[in-house]
Amino acid sequence: MKPHHWPFVALAVSAVAAITAVIVVGSKSPAVNVPILFGLPFAATYLAHLVSKRAPGKVLFEFRVDPRPSWYNDAVEVTGSGLEITASSGGGRMASGGPTRLSYGFTDLLGISTRQAVPGEAPWITLTDGRGLPVPSGDVVVLRTTTGEQVLPVETPQKFVALVRSRVSGLPEVHSTPAVQTAGHLDEVGEAPPPAGERTTPVDGPAVSLTGPPLAVRWLVGATLALAGTVVLPAVALITTPGVPWIVVTVPGVAGLVWVLNRNVPRTWGRVALLSVPVSVVWLIGMGRFLWIPVLLVLCPVLGHLGGRMFRLGANLGRSVEVRVPLRDGASLYVQRDRLVHRPSRAQAPGVPAQAVWLGDVTLAQPGSAPDVYQWPAPTGATAFVGQNPLLRLVARPQQWILPVTRAGELAELIRSRRGTPTLPTLTSVDEWRVLRQWAVRRTVGMGRGTYAPAGIGWRLFAAAFTGQYAWMFLAVGADAWIGILISVTLTAWLLADWWRVRGRMRVAEHNALPPGSRDWGETRADHAPIPGWRPWR
Repeated sequence: MKPHHWPFVALAVSAVAAITAVIVVGSKSPAVNVPILFGLPFAATYLAHLVSKRAPGKVLFEFRVDPRPSWYNDAVEVTGSGLEITASSGGGRMASGGPTRLSYGFTDLLGISTRQAVPGEAPWITLTDGRGLPVPSGDVVVLRTTTGEQVLPVETPQKFVALVRSRVSGLPEVHSTPAVQTAGHLDEVGEAPPPAGERTTPVDGPAVSLTGPPLAVRWLVGATLALAGTVVLPAVALITTPGVPWIVVTVPGVAGLVWVLNRNVPRTWGRVALLSVPVSVVWLIGMGRFLWIPVLLVLCPVLGHLGGRMFRLGANLGRSVEVRVPLRDGASLYVQRDRLVHRPSRAQAPGVPAQAVWLGDVTLAQPGSAPDVYQWPAPTGATAFVGQNPLLRLVARPQQWILPVTRAGELAELIRSRRGTPTLPTLTSVDEWRVLRQWAVRRTVGMGRGTYAPAGIGWRLFAAAFTGQYAWMFLAVGADAWIGILISVTLTAWLLADWWRVRGRMRVAEHNALPPGSRDWGETRADHAPIPGWRPWR
């Protein structure tokens, strides 16, 4: 049984334990309780152990990886007729194209041995998204097959070799020299587009229409709507309700402070406006003021959302306000004060973190189009079908993005208006990059609908908002609820501190989608085409 089947085993054991508890509670005889309480869970666990270790004719060897995520399931299975290899993550993000599977029959094997891994040697397998998995340090198995040599970094190479030799007699030793790659030719991020493109001639594109109200009007209307939903409505509802403790009346003020901290991120205003609603609703229900409840539940988030909508893509957006630009493939581009963040959609690229570039490193923001649809790969493994409709080409060496955006000209003007100063690399070695990349994926990958998908780090803020609501309610009760106050305040503070810690390192990971020393991602010259048929606009 493969490791990813163990949750089902745990579920079955938990069910047995739950039934056991019911039986024990219903029984009044200690002579019956003790055997049931200890015997049934032990028997169920032992049977699950036997099933997983003694599958008929199959022995499982997991591949070596450090550190190992909890959802890791890459392994090679020795069956009655050959070897079945399954790889999808290598300890990092899940392959966007599904798991890679290789099969070798025993008749295909010409030799087997073990050797030490060599630093910088070629990846031992290439995943479906084009990304190669590096060979970890330590002993590895080398198979010589009818189609070439195959390296297998299994956890116990000597036992693996002994088992294969017991199934296939007379296999000779393999003496091979591994192919070593330099840092500039790492293949761990997928296959890059071809670096040479045809020379292009600019053509006339659609007129750029940077429309929108002045910046002062945007702030006046947007902030008024957002603060009305975040502070004014909850405060009025609580102040006009007799008997509400003063500590509860301060909740809208705390929500207003959170809005001030997020004033340059309008897309979050609708969520910020909900912060004071749960506490307010609980006390209004207790005081019998039911008419205010639908008003708060509906108007607060709606007003916050409408306020944030004032900062959609257009003219007069200033240099500090973050602008979210939806892309046609479901992804999003966030134009921030000093950087660009490309976040793929979960449906487009499950298990792929965001990538970012500093605005000071952007050397080209070129709108254009292409006559045919072309599949453009990203360094993170996500792919987008681009072509025909307006596109925006961004170059920040060594990265290059092709973004399917409807208002390409307007977006290019916004990016050019926010130029910054070039930044220095934050990582100096490939090993540092690999550790950081694996850490970023483990922090952003979660289980959803049977597949692994980016979960983001924002759940910490959501959980902190939830526990913070309880902290405020316990504070309103007073010293009698000191245990609840201590637990909720401590948990809220820990969640906020952990979010701040993870956020800083995650920003570094987003800016290092490619390892140090990588070559340019495709054709980066402004007068050459990055994809077939590229036509830049004047």
